[in-house]
Amino acid sequence: MPLDLLNAYLNVPVFGLVAARLAGLIMFQPLLSSLAIPGNLRVLFVLALAALVTPFVQLPADAPDSTLEFAIALSSELLLGILMGGVVAACLVGLEVGGLLVAQESGLAYAQVIDPNTENENTVVSVFYLQLGVVVFLTLGGHRAVLGSCLRSFDTVPLLTAIDTTGGLSWFTDALAAAFELAVRVAAPTVVTLFLVNVAMGFIARTMPQFNVVTLGFSFKTLISFVIAAAALPLAVDAFASQLERAIEWLGASFG
Repeated sequence: MPLDLLNAYLNVPVFGLVAARLAGLIMFQPLLSSLAIPGNLRVLFVLALAALVTPFVQLPADAPDSTLEFAIALSSELLLGILMGGVVAACLVGLEVGGLLVAQESGLAYAQVIDPNTENENTVVSVFYLQLGVVVFLTLGGHRAVLGSCLRSFDTVPLLTAIDTTGGLSWFTDALAAAFELAVRVAAPTVVTLFLVNVAMGFIARTMPQFNVVTLGFSFKTLISFVIAAAALPLAVDAFASQLERAIEWLGASFG
């Protein structure tokens, strides 16, 4: 038994392919993909997981012989991991876009901070929704479900299995459509309310020209946006949770 285990660990091609699939998942998996986590820790996490999984994964008989074929196989496994992680990451993208729509409509788009996940400038509202989404993701156990689906995929989708390119593109477009739907559901209450406020201020400006709508309207819209966004926050969390559950169910149905 120890000799068999040693031979499994010495099977470098299997280890490389397993690590490539796991690395693709970690690149887009919420929280673990954050730049706030040092890159060397993420690399060690991928290598440790690959070392644990490798003894239980078999390399098919038609293993690549040349270096070029092995590089292509690594790329294929990496893309498969990216697909699994990207489906869940699309939910957070929907939250970010929804927060951006709210910020632009309420006049808060000028207030930007450094997003700790990407180290890029982003609106305060988008960063708030993203951080809230990560908390909900961890609370629902999404990190365990996504990683578990990836580990079970080595049984349902063995190494070097050809993935239909058309199906992959269909999954990608479906994830983008779901992200857009989530962004609309998150931003709709605030955006629609602010649109009605703009219409009301337009009528006031036409009927009472002496009333300085431009000066007072900006502050009033910002205040209204905070109130509406706070009132609609449970709806946004529920929309994100339902979309996240759909993504995890899709991972479970497609990859185990």
